[in-house]
Amino acid sequence: MIISIATILLGIGYFSLIGIISWALLKLHHYNSDDALTVSIIVASRNEESVIINLLDSLTKIKYPEKKYEIILIDDDSSDNTYSIMNNYAKKLSNWKVLQHKKNETSLRGKKGALTLGIQNSKGDIIITTDADCIVPPNWVKSMVSCFKDEVGMVLGHSPVEKQKGFFNILQRFDSLCEASAAAASTYFNKPCHSNGRNLAFRKKAFNEVGGYNKISQVGTGDDFFLSQLLRKSTKWKFIYNIDPDSFVFTQSGTFSKEYLNQQLRRNSKAFYLTLPFFLIASWIFLFHLFLAILLLFPSMIKIFLILVLIKFFIEFLPVKLGANIFKQKNILKYYPLMWFVYPIVIIVFSLLGSLQLYKWK
Repeated sequence: MIISIATILLGIGYFSLIGIISWALLKLHHYNSDDALTVSIIVASRNEESVIINLLDSLTKIKYPEKKYEIILIDDDSSDNTYSIMNNYAKKLSNWKVLQHKKNETSLRGKKGALTLGIQNSKGDIIITTDADCIVPPNWVKSMVSCFKDEVGMVLGHSPVEKQKGFFNILQRFDSLCEASAAAASTYFNKPCHSNGRNLAFRKKAFNEVGGYNKISQVGTGDDFFLSQLLRKSTKWKFIYNIDPDSFVFTQSGTFSKEYLNQQLRRNSKAFYLTLPFFLIASWIFLFHLFLAILLLFPSMIKIFLILVLIKFFIEFLPVKLGANIFKQKNILKYYPLMWFVYPIVIIVFSLLGSLQLYKWK
């Protein structure tokens, strides 16, 4: 009896959270500022020779006043041909340059050191970051800059996974959609719960105001997320989530491999570094799903279990549908019943394993 009541109470809180997310998604809109701010696009890469050419090709097609932006490529101590490939592109373009970051014992963990080197050598008022396995659209910079009203310090962007065949690709695209929907909804309340370095823009002034990555140097991952949390807690800067399709930065679909598993462990290693509100929300969600599973152990509670599961199925569909409309991913909706069952299991497993800090930085 106590377990069923606890599960119902946890469920009410969880369903209310889903309702708030859905409401916030309905309130999102585009921003259109015509300010041509100066921009520094920064890409930090390590051993990315197999994918970086597609990104570099897309960067050559950016539509933004040439004198208003620069591209800074940082080789983060690669052991392959990443640096040479970068140089071959940069030497042909006057507003491109390549820097080398050598890792040592005093380096900031992860790629924070490489990003810091790029920012220190940048001239732009706005810093925009992306990753080597991405492809940026021509109007990407213009769209991201258009969101920077005077009070805005950071603009979060969407980075969907390219569509390919297979179950694993569906899972990745669904994951990307759910993350973007939660991030966009929370950003509406100026409390972003997720940010993505594949598509992120912030004022250099705001970055310097919080001391860059120095205060989060103890964490090997999450340079994007923890920077947004520093800005949220320590400054008065506002956040915007860019839902303009011209800003969507596609990332390559991965394969199920050791590298993918390590990436997921790295992404989900932040649990014990979260601020208290986010930690409590994450714990509430986990406990609801845990108690829901425990109900299966008691035959007398199967009816309550089925009712809660049915409510859960339909309520969770709402933010997924809204997100699919906003982020132009309607084709993923036909897989909702399958993903509704599989996705929570994947997230819970990787969150638990990731909290054990088992990942290795490449």
